[in-house]
Amino acid sequence: MEAQLEVEGKRINLGAGRTDISEKNGRIFNFIAGFLFLAMTIIIIPKLLNESESNFADKLLPLLYLAIAIFYLGKASIAQSKTSKYAPHFIVSENVMKIKTSVFKKSEFINWDDVKKVEFGKYKIGIKDKAGLQYYPYKTRKETSIELKNSIKAIAQQKGIEVENSLKR
Repeated sequence: MEAQLEVEGKRINLGAGRTDISEKNGRIFNFIAGFLFLAMTIIIIPKLLNESESNFADKLLPLLYLAIAIFYLGKASIAQSKTSKYAPHFIVSENVMKIKTSVFKKSEFINWDDVKKVEFGKYKIGIKDKAGLQYYPYKTRKETSIELKNSIKAIAQQKGIEVENSLKR
């Protein structure tokens, strides 16, 4: 299992799953929003320290801004990163496929020798192996989904594994 932690192959990043804006613009927006909330936190804290009488809500505001800043900066630097091991991605190699569909889910490694069948659905991939059929739903853009399915299909056909497109049934 330790040898599988560093899988060399084609990495396909799933991104944030938004289709209304590009991944690059979404990441830039998250960085800007995060830094703006961080700046508002820095501006408000000295003002609160100078005021001797302030209510609880005034003291809670910088903490709220700081939490929002951490959320946006974390999303931009971890979830939308092209290199982060925590970002949702697939790595397709000759021997192993690594699947990580969410930031908070563990990566799963699938050995191609154990795979009997691959099914493609709408934003999900089904892998049938010794344990049975397991579906991996994911969120991404249409172009990324097509690239992912083509990469998996190429390796599966090379290995002689049955590939079924369940969308064409």
